[in-house]
Amino acid sequence: MMIRLYNIFQNERYFGIYQGSIPILTINDPEIIKQVMVKDFDHFLNHKSVVPDGIDPLWSKNLFALKDRDWREMRSTLSPSFTSSKMKIIFSLMTECADNYVNYFLKEKKPIDIELKDITTRYTNDVIATVAFGVKCDSIKEKTNEFYLMGKKTTTFSIPKLLMYSMAPEFSKFLKLQLFPSEVYHFFRKLIKDTIQTRETHGIVRPDMIHLLLEARKGKKSDDYSSSRYDTFAIRS
Repeated sequence: MMIRLYNIFQNERYFGIYQGSIPILTINDPEIIKQVMVKDFDHFLNHKSVVPDGIDPLWSKNLFALKDRDWREMRSTLSPSFTSSKMKIIFSLMTECADNYVNYFLKEKKPIDIELKDITTRYTNDVIATVAFGVKCDSIKEKTNEFYLMGKKTTTFSIPKLLMYSMAPEFSKFLKLQLFPSEVYHFFRKLIKDTIQTRETHGIVRPDMIHLLLEARKGKKSDDYSSSRYDTFAIRS
């Protein structure tokens, strides 16, 4: 839809649309975009959230959903995790996943047909599992592993829910209409909780995002294991 609108108004510097009953200004001009995103960034740091505030505990801690001071704190926590040296560590984990897939196909004795979207989705799932959550998955062999199934649920959005968020945000709050199924929250919260407690109990160090976030967390209360804290770790990962 946005591509279609862009093509219609491609010669305009900006144009307006409505999202439900909310007027939206869409910018085409690269110079205006640069001014908004760079020069005057401090005036435009808050994004309009897809999900109304206060409905979804996991989504509300998403970097794109946070606002003002919360956004700045999250950004300052995450930024050190993306230095060149940290990226080299993370790249090595991605390479391990790629090697696993290469070896899987090399073992095939004859040509096979593959669904490219399915293969790349499974590879992406395994990369996220090892880099962000510190667990190893082999989704190319274990087709229905739990991490893969839960990950699929986080990328499958309900169109009726999104329409409700857009057109009736207050009613969505009244209904407590969460974006993801409750089982998704329970799974990732428990995964983060178990991973953190195991690492701190046994002194395990693994070069992944969980370790980087634990390092960034040093100096805060070590016994702060509330559900909110695990939600924060989950969405940062």
